[in-house]
Amino acid sequence: MKRCSLIFCLFILSELFAVNPVAVQERKSDGKQGSGISDLIGNWSGESICVNKDKFPACRDEQVVYRIVQSSGKSNMLTVTADKIVNGKPETMGVLEFVYDAQKQTLSSEFTRNNWHGIWELALKGDLMEGTLATLPDKTIVRRIKVKKDK
Repeated sequence: MKRCSLIFCLFILSELFAVNPVAVQERKSDGKQGSGISDLIGNWSGESICVNKDKFPACRDEQVVYRIVQSSGKSNMLTVTADKIVNGKPETMGVLEFVYDAQKQTLSSEFTRNNWHGIWELALKGDLMEGTLATLPDKTIVRRIKVKKDK
């Protein structure tokens, strides 16, 4: 009889501590735990400001538009086409793949062009994204970016 009571108690305890998959799914999808990757899809407009003109004298402050789409076949990857606005018109500067970290709500893209190695790091805060472009390996910040999602 004691063995049956012990098994029954263990069963009850295991039910108390079991994870309810429906509740977990609801928490993930209610938006309170952070935005999903689909919230990033679209156009983001704002500014990209030079912060180290001594080291990078050719750097110019820019009004920018980042066009973000889901990368095909990669659930945590986004393709960002970066345009600067020149005479009121978008002029494409480049296209990069970014990794989206849903837990941290960040986007990052490490790249090399010619002899230049850098990293873009952006943090999502609702419909606002802020971040930096830094050189590698020294992490010297070159630009500060602040963009807002277009409606």
